[in-house]
Parts: sequence; C-alpha cells; structure tokens
Amino acid sequence: MTAKLTIALSDEVLDALKANKTLTIRIETARGGGSGGGSAGSGEPRAGSLPARLIDWAKSRKGTFGTSEITKKFKLSRAHASMLLSRLASGPYPIQRKRRGVYAYGG
Repeated sequence: MTAKLTIALSDEVLDALKANKTLTIRIETARGGGSGGGSAGSGEPRAGSLPARLIDWAKSRKGTFGTSEITKKFKLSRAHASMLLSRLASGPYPIQRKRRGVYAYGG
C-alpha cells in the first residue's frame, strides 16, 4: 500500500517561497506529533503497544528486572529488548536504568 500526500498551499505561502527560495514544512499527526503515540503530552505510550505492556508488567513487579527477563516474557531478541528498555528509560516514562542491563519501575 502506498501513501498519498496532497499539499495545498495558499497564495501567501507561494509568494513567500518565491521571495525566499526556501520553505520549511513540518508534518505532524493529528494526535500531537512526535514519535510514540498516546495523547499529546500524556507521557504514556498508546494502549496495547509493546511499550505500554512492558510498563504495565514492570509496574506489578517489585525490585529490578533485566533485559533477559524482557526477552523471555515478551519473546523479543536481546537487541530489541535492550533498545526498548533504553528508549523507555531515557524518555518520559517511569522506567529507570539502575546499571547496565538492569532496570526498575518507579519515579
């Protein structure tokens, strides 16, 4: 399936383009843009997504968990689990990196 994009520019935009010879366009989604999903600014991933399921699973645990537990629980490769945990730990999510390969839930 191919995506089709139609852009309609006003006369003012075309005049600015002719005058400046450059135009910057930023494409955003209807839900607020940015990667991820969820509501704009909510700090939560889209419900049912892998990041959301991982956060829910981590919330119910006490203590720390490792990359190896994520690979087994969610049937992911080590690299995928490591990337996912790293992304969650560096973002606005309640997953914290304790040390290499060890993470915990909480703020």
